[in-house]
Amino acid sequence: MGSLRGDNGGGPPPNGGGLPDIPPEWGTIIIPDDLSELDHESAQLRRELYRTARHDRWRRRLHLPPVTNARLRDASALGLPLLIMTVAIVATLTSLFALAWPGPGPRGGTSQRASAASAPPMIPDLTLVTAEGTALHVRNSLPAVLLLADDCTCADLEVATAQQAPAAVTVVAVARTAPVLPSAAPSGLRLRAVADPQGQLRATYDGLTSAAGVIALLVKGSGEVIKTVPQVRQVSDFAADLPRLA
Repeated sequence: MGSLRGDNGGGPPPNGGGLPDIPPEWGTIIIPDDLSELDHESAQLRRELYRTARHDRWRRRLHLPPVTNARLRDASALGLPLLIMTVAIVATLTSLFALAWPGPGPRGGTSQRASAASAPPMIPDLTLVTAEGTALHVRNSLPAVLLLADDCTCADLEVATAQQAPAAVTVVAVARTAPVLPSAAPSGLRLRAVADPQGQLRATYDGLTSAAGVIALLVKGSGEVIKTVPQVRQVSDFAADLPRLA
């Protein structure tokens, strides 16, 4: 490899081998005899230029001025990845906090299930048939004491219940065919007999109580069943709860 000299083979050039108009910090300039020896330096220079252009492109995206000083450029080469990693970490932590942060209250599905579990039992909205053959909506006869009395002659129980019930409460005797009310019942009693041909009330409440015989249902005006009494024999079995229907 040759070197640039001040003459044709004489001594070293003055000023440490510097060239006119060339920064002295570049040092001694050596020009090889074979230019192919500069391939490595050329490739390294191209890589450096590509890296510089890439860094400047990222800095423009981040609205930062390009770095012209070589030392600052090397520092920015490390700072840019650190900045990207910091942004990624902050975004990840924000997402985790958003997931872990408690909401303002229970979700709708949970609230609905809790509400359904705590809701009082309601009488089914059924249409029964009176002894005269007319339709009777159960919820139009509330508040009421429903006596489910299939295959039972319970005239005394029906009359005693109507006598002890509050004034606004109707006593309804229910069977698959409308029970026959006592003809000698005192006047002024709110006593009715209706048919439940499909046995819907019996199927609903007999399954809950697993009881045969008379079942008494005490139902408020809102439709809430406040008391279910299986195997009723006399009115005293539920008389203490009758005032709650008023």
